[in-house]
Amino acid sequence: MGILEKLDKRAYEKDSQMGREDMDKLLTFLKNCEVEGLQGVISEIYSLVGSGFYEKFLRTFREEAYAKLDRVFTLEELDGLRVLKLARANLHFGGIFNTIFTPSLVTAKQMVTIFMMIQYTYVIFSGRTMDWNDALNIYFSRLDERIIFALDLFDEVELEELPEPTAEYFKALKKLKWSNKNTKNLYNKLNDFTFEIKRFVMDYPPLEEQVGWITDYRVAEDLFIQTLAGCSAANDNRLEVEPEDVIKAYNTFFKLIKTDVTKYKAIPELVQDIEGYNGPVVETGYLVCKNCGGYYKLQPGESPDDFDRCQCGGELEYKNNF
Repeated sequence: MGILEKLDKRAYEKDSQMGREDMDKLLTFLKNCEVEGLQGVISEIYSLVGSGFYEKFLRTFREEAYAKLDRVFTLEELDGLRVLKLARANLHFGGIFNTIFTPSLVTAKQMVTIFMMIQYTYVIFSGRTMDWNDALNIYFSRLDERIIFALDLFDEVELEELPEPTAEYFKALKKLKWSNKNTKNLYNKLNDFTFEIKRFVMDYPPLEEQVGWITDYRVAEDLFIQTLAGCSAANDNRLEVEPEDVIKAYNTFFKLIKTDVTKYKAIPELVQDIEGYNGPVVETGYLVCKNCGGYYKLQPGESPDDFDRCQCGGELEYKNNF
């Protein structure tokens, strides 16, 4: 029996919240929807369910989402995160009030879901709960920028190849709209489908769980994918989200949660002044020759101790700025 048949049978046995008739309509809509890449997305969902990975991801959320570290980042430390800093300055904050009175597809609060999804993936591949050094890697490796600008190619690009985050980019995100009702309907139907999949994966747990942590996860995943769809449009210099952006967002989500993100480490220049960091320290500044006055700007990873004398033979002096 395939995933689809099991889903249908289990929903019937457990008196599906959506209802058997509504579920049939939803599956018919998705099956007949002529959007390039949609059936691939649905097949990937079935694959994640069949492999047990989606259940593992959901359980990781339940264990990690409410856990607390011994300390949290200060606002000054978070200023090193260009995405969050620019989002706070240029997007609506988010929340119920903003959603009602200033509707926006992408808000500042949604940007946090990027780090959330990185965290749960990180925990799965590290095989343990997150500690402080892990938090530094998750937040300060600039994996968030890879995901925003490269989407499903985030693991195939170098940081140097990515554009710099700008206020203009986030102002464009603020103006995004759905291209039409059909695109919004596609997004909503996929969201409903994945929610039913979550309930199926967790064997249709009691209602208090469904309106508790499962709903919390559903909201986080929804906002994450919506954010990615918005970034896909903005990366293409569009102010309207098209079906292709929704498909790309889902494919990015699938790829992220299956990628060993523990290989992305905190960039020393961003974290070496944060309390508790015990990794390598990157020297920044200049070496100035006392003899000829020539100077050299230290590159990331270089230290004054790496250099003996100037080419002219003069003694080198380290300076913070020049």
